[in-house]
Amino acid sequence: MARIEEREKITGEYITPERIEEFLDNLRRKHRGESSLVNYRRNLTGFYNWLPEDKVIDGEMGNRWRRWMIDEKGFSNRTVNTQVSCLNTFLRYIGHRDWQVDEFVWEGNDVQPELSRAEYLRLLSAAKHMGKERSYLLIKTMGGAGVRVQEMPQMTAEAVNSGSVKLDSHNGQRLRIMRIPAVLREELLDYIRRQKIVSGAVFLSRDGKPLSRSAIHHYVNIVSQEAKVEPEKANPRCLWKMYQNTQDGIQASVNVLIQQTYEHMMEQEQLSIGWDA
Repeated sequence: MARIEEREKITGEYITPERIEEFLDNLRRKHRGESSLVNYRRNLTGFYNWLPEDKVIDGEMGNRWRRWMIDEKGFSNRTVNTQVSCLNTFLRYIGHRDWQVDEFVWEGNDVQPELSRAEYLRLLSAAKHMGKERSYLLIKTMGGAGVRVQEMPQMTAEAVNSGSVKLDSHNGQRLRIMRIPAVLREELLDYIRRQKIVSGAVFLSRDGKPLSRSAIHHYVNIVSQEAKVEPEKANPRCLWKMYQNTQDGIQASVNVLIQQTYEHMMEQEQLSIGWDA
């Protein structure tokens, strides 16, 4: 205990799961609702797991966590603000109001420009023209197959060989099985064969680790200059949104066709067994 107290005096505050539970008990005594306590526990546990191994925080740790959530995880502004608010309340409880994060991200800044399908195709064409195969495949995997940037490490050689991938995002809160489109799968199979990737993530950095969000953003952004696509649109979030819009448009067309077919069927039935037939 003496070593812990000495370290706290020098470097900051030592955080433990017990201290988080004490904080939650304090909120409970103040009659906070159970759903609110669940949110506090989830967000603070996420912060605790993110901390370095020594679990010591200082006045800069909150801002670093906030930056990580935005740059590396790609959380929405609303999610970041919620988690920062929980941390600020905890910091006030442990007597460090001076460590609170005072730079919130306002929802007005969360408006993202939309990438059109034509601009997406220009990105692919530019990457091909530049000879940047990895960037081409990254763009196609996100914009063509709908793989989110945080799911990219799960695009493995094993998944490509099998033809489908189990995508897990947001700590297991979103699970889905995605069939890899045949044309993309063929290109990926050829790529991993030439790169001699036998297992693990397909998209790797020079040190053999899965590409980070910031690295993926960088590669896509470089291609945007050649494609003459605004840099604000050349990012994983806009590629995901474009994919969703494309899917929604197709689904809407299918729904119209289904309705028209059904009405035609009823008209044919009406001719034979309608009341006035």
